[in-house]
Amino acid sequence: MLLPPLTDYARDSRAYRRPPAPADFNFCDVIDGHAADPGKPGLIWLNAAGDERRLSFAQIRDGSKRLALALRARGVGRGDRVLVMLPRLPEWPMVMLAIFRLGAIAVPCITMLTRKDLEYRLGATRPRAIVTLPGEAGKFDGLTGDAARLLVPYGPGSAPGWEDLTALAAGQGLDIATERMGPQDGALIYFTSGSTGMPKGVLHSAYFPRAYYECTAYWFDLNDPQPNELMWGTSDTGWSFSLTATLVGPWLAGVTTLIYDGPFDAGQRLAIMARYGVTVFAAAASEFRQMLAQPIESHDLTRLRLSATAGESLDAPTAQGWMRRAGCRIHEAYGQTEALMLVANYPGCEIRPGAMGLPLPGLPVDVIAEDSFTPLPVGEVGHLALRMPMEGMMLGYWQAPDKTEACFVTNAQGARWYISGDLARKDAEGYFWYVGRSDDVINTAGYRVGPAEVEGAVMAHPAVRDCAVVASPDAQRGEVVKAFIVLHAGYDPTEALAREIQDFVKHETAPYKYPRRIAFVDDLPKTTTGKIQRKVLRDREISDARGPDGQ
Repeated sequence: MLLPPLTDYARDSRAYRRPPAPADFNFCDVIDGHAADPGKPGLIWLNAAGDERRLSFAQIRDGSKRLALALRARGVGRGDRVLVMLPRLPEWPMVMLAIFRLGAIAVPCITMLTRKDLEYRLGATRPRAIVTLPGEAGKFDGLTGDAARLLVPYGPGSAPGWEDLTALAAGQGLDIATERMGPQDGALIYFTSGSTGMPKGVLHSAYFPRAYYECTAYWFDLNDPQPNELMWGTSDTGWSFSLTATLVGPWLAGVTTLIYDGPFDAGQRLAIMARYGVTVFAAAASEFRQMLAQPIESHDLTRLRLSATAGESLDAPTAQGWMRRAGCRIHEAYGQTEALMLVANYPGCEIRPGAMGLPLPGLPVDVIAEDSFTPLPVGEVGHLALRMPMEGMMLGYWQAPDKTEACFVTNAQGARWYISGDLARKDAEGYFWYVGRSDDVINTAGYRVGPAEVEGAVMAHPAVRDCAVVASPDAQRGEVVKAFIVLHAGYDPTEALAREIQDFVKHETAPYKYPRRIAFVDDLPKTTTGKIQRKVLRDREISDARGPDGQ
């Protein structure tokens, strides 16, 4: 058992204290511990072409050691950055472990990045080595400087002048010591976009995996894993959710992780879960919405005991539909790249569809006032904030101390808080409810309206497949609520349907929150991770209101 049992949240979370941090830590020690059992399975990989590989923790340990020696042979050492742009391959976690083993800093990137994106990241981090595929190497032409150029041979294409990292690793032994890391030593940089400016590099400590113990034990319900557990996290390798649900989360508990390399197909997701007997499935809310359009009941999901989601808000109809049809609980969680996971749902706790959940045990999360930065009473909307100090918080934005400091406030009582940029409220039982980004909140005739709540109400209408809510300028009210709606097949975008949805929402939530304006659209602007880009819609509304002369 990883942590004390969480059988009564109110009682056990009050008593819980995260175990004291050790003098040094390296996540590779956890993997090496599992590898002491040479037959313990660690990874199942498959792709859309039908290829499959299975690796034990011992093979993962040895593979990471050989890769670490290969990287060292090309000049990578403690504190050096290594940019890793790989798809969902077995080599991805092993390369990440190799970097951690050396005490270097991994910079994971998705393969969808453009040359311009990579130029910015390379300039910011100045990596000692770059690891990618032959088919992606051309994006780096003229940008690599003196960085070692290393390939994992997979997929089409060739890359003259680049070395085969796997061949280089195959010639290495296993004699390498794992670097001993302290809490202020960096291990990971994820680039995350804000509402303005270029993406910021979020630097995390080598101790970052310790912040996932509560996630693994309680959110994923792997505190005391059963034999033959298999967890599948679908997130792309360049996003922190892949760290949570593929690399660190299951492996802290010694649970086998499944990795699938292939395009998203809702039916294929269900078929893979049935074929391999997935027990814990983690994906973005949008994936669950699309799977609900499939004949779920025709797939044998009897081994699936838990689903988990994060990264975007899970609406109540999707949560209820998935739990009813898939036959398992779905645990939503909330986190940020900067602070990792903060709020989640847990076994034995009531699932309140539409709510974010309850704070992870041991984490000082609260809703604080926007002016005094002090905790607010039940029901009031304010900043979702994290009281410092807290293990798991980023070390800072890479080479940007001013931007780092701008995330924190200290109130008159001397309490220092990390301000997430999200607004929320708490109910009487301590559940957190997402209201929206602080710059997404709509102020209509003096009423503050959070887009997430309206979106949830709109999504409950049977005609609605997807929805985004933003402020639309209005001469009388300052702003009004506007909903951009994608309809299910078989529904026509008529004025009558718009009025029907408006009346429906008035009964789902407070009437002043209903969307006074509705636009039916074919799709919504989204990030590569599936998050709705409300800012794009909001800026469009402002531009339209100003007219062609910009006035």
